[in-house]
Amino acid sequence: MTKRDIANLIYERCEGEFDLTKKEVYEIVSEIFEIIEATLKRGEKVQISGFGTFLVKVRKGKVGRNPRTGEEVPVPDRRVIVFKPSRKLLELVELKLKKI
Repeated sequence: MTKRDIANLIYERCEGEFDLTKKEVYEIVSEIFEIIEATLKRGEKVQISGFGTFLVKVRKGKVGRNPRTGEEVPVPDRRVIVFKPSRKLLELVELKLKKI
């Protein structure tokens, strides 16, 4: 599912309730994603109730190995984005798997 798909679904579900065009709904969805991106870039967490939490964690550096030469190569620390699904989301996905 793409960002445009999400915007189209929101538009269809809210059609007639709000006086918004598809373009305006897409801009709102884009703004939400930009806010999430900016928050994660600052290293803060984004918690969406009933859905999950996006966190930025630091993965410690390590010594890797070049597969061609076998030479040791230092791998520096890096920041990674981690998603922790909510219990509700986990249960919904689990129910879907049981029905399949």
